[in-house]
Amino acid sequence: MSESTKRKLASIFEEDIRSLKHNHFTMIEGGYMRSMLGCSIEEEHKFAEQWDELTVDKYMGDGGKYRFRRYGQFVKAAKSSFLQLLPHEPYVQSKEINYLNGGIERIFDPLTEFFVQSPVLERTLLLLADLYDKTLGCKNDWNIRLHPYRVRTTPNQLGLPAPEGLHRDGVTFIASMMLQRINAIGGVTTLTDNKRKRLASIELKNRFDIVLANDAETLHDVSSVMPASTSGSGYRDVLVIAFTLLDSQL
Repeated sequence: MSESTKRKLASIFEEDIRSLKHNHFTMIEGGYMRSMLGCSIEEEHKFAEQWDELTVDKYMGDGGKYRFRRYGQFVKAAKSSFLQLLPHEPYVQSKEINYLNGGIERIFDPLTEFFVQSPVLERTLLLLADLYDKTLGCKNDWNIRLHPYRVRTTPNQLGLPAPEGLHRDGVTFIASMMLQRINAIGGVTTLTDNKRKRLASIELKNRFDIVLANDAETLHDVSSVMPASTSGSGYRDVLVIAFTLLDSQL
């Protein structure tokens, strides 16, 4: 990577920090994310293939069978440059946070071993930890919850990435990163402030396009997904990444 490219990426990184501080959200285009991560095309493809291993979400309050996912957690300590995978456990949200699917223990299949060990994942999480630390002005201990999603759609079935509507997740920072869209349109992210005034509408189109937001200062929704062509089904693959500050120092 040339020095001029390094300077440009550093400038973009600083712009994202300023945007998170002052606007409470930012969006990084996939091409810049790809350069920052520095992974090979083969590593990218193998990581994206893990979305074929997702299993149906059996806990949809609307009865839908259009969403596929897995779930897992890491810890990133302030004093460490490594990620620690936590033991698998159910995912729980309160009804106040998620009126549709909250209030129960949802037991999703764990992340695959290949997913957990992917250099794409490791570099993404470490990059975000660094960005969030610099946004807050200090190094922090983080709990990181990972939600790889596939939302399927057919000519007879819309896919709903956020069936609960405009909401927050009860975390510190929330991010959604595009992996791929196959014969699918829609899935536009809307961000508002706490008074529900629209801040931005962002469509993640390309691999590694990512939108990040301060979850306490914003609400978000994602519009329905439908086939780009009426002749077949389609799907939208994203990785939702939730960072939550930990009180205790690890």
